[in-house]
Amino acid sequence: MTYEIDESCTGCGMCLSICPVGAITGGPGKRHAVNDDLCIGCGACARVCTLSCVIDESGNRPQRESKSKWLIPHFDASACRRCGKCYEMCPAGIITRPAEDRMPMLTNPKLCASCRWCAKVCVFDAIRFAPASGDDNTEH
Repeated sequence: MTYEIDESCTGCGMCLSICPVGAITGGPGKRHAVNDDLCIGCGACARVCTLSCVIDESGNRPQRESKSKWLIPHFDASACRRCGKCYEMCPAGIITRPAEDRMPMLTNPKLCASCRWCAKVCVFDAIRFAPASGDDNTEH
């Protein structure tokens, strides 16, 4: 199990709209559910839930957090070898495919779910997470 949505869910759709892999189902005004087979455990659903209906695998209710405070990947030019693993792993599809002479970049930082999958697959430790207001390697 990854995340679960409890019976206090009102079906507002916030979690549904933020999930980068479409792991949440449910209609307007109806309790939503998380598909364990699709969920990548990023916790974006919990960070947007206004009623704290989302429970993590430890039984905790993660706190709502303003999207402006979510961390996004920043790429270290001196460490990146442009292998493309971050691009291939990004569930939101917002990392550009790196060219030989260019760094990977975020095409739309606002769509980043802060899942950190890109950093988990980077064997060169070239990705750090920081606020979106950073100046490096994001396209605006």
